[in-house]
Amino acid sequence: MQTFDEGRLRFEFPEGWPVLKYDDGRYYRGTIGRTGAELAAMDFVVAPEASQLLMLEVKDFRDYEVANRPRLSKGELAAEIATKAFHTLGALYAGSRANHTELRQLAGAVRPWPDTLRVVLLLEKDTPPRPGVAGHLSTRDKLKLESYLELEDKLLTDLQQKFAPFRIQVAVYSCGTVPAREQWTATIQS
Repeated sequence: MQTFDEGRLRFEFPEGWPVLKYDDGRYYRGTIGRTGAELAAMDFVVAPEASQLLMLEVKDFRDYEVANRPRLSKGELAAEIATKAFHTLGALYAGSRANHTELRQLAGAVRPWPDTLRVVLLLEKDTPPRPGVAGHLSTRDKLKLESYLELEDKLLTDLQQKFAPFRIQVAVYSCGTVPAREQWTATIQS
């Protein structure tokens, strides 16, 4: 497995998959940066297969969830991810067309166009309230849990609405919910 750290989270991708930690790469930091264009960037760009492109954004809101709650409820996070995804896709296409060294490993997934294009948000948040010893939640914790679930549903719906016209698939996971079918993992580092 190929291992990458992003803040307090660790990602593992299968050997043989082209993986670029895009927002830290020479292409984005150097070539794109020198243009003066203020392009936003996804955290990872991955090509699981030659005609598949996965763009992964990582948000670790643990200990900062209350401060970030307005971004979730007002749709700001979904808009931010859409901006990053479209900026990244355009920059990848331009760089691949110019045969930029760092992007060569992704060329088959970027050009002419990927058959499957996916945007995944890995969102790690504070642990939601859990039932106590008696198996019950307090009224306060019930409301807090309902709020968590509503915000997650709203975020996914917002993302789906933004990307659906472009036939871009979206998913929102946390470290504990990445399905095995994805073939990559994310874990919390202490």
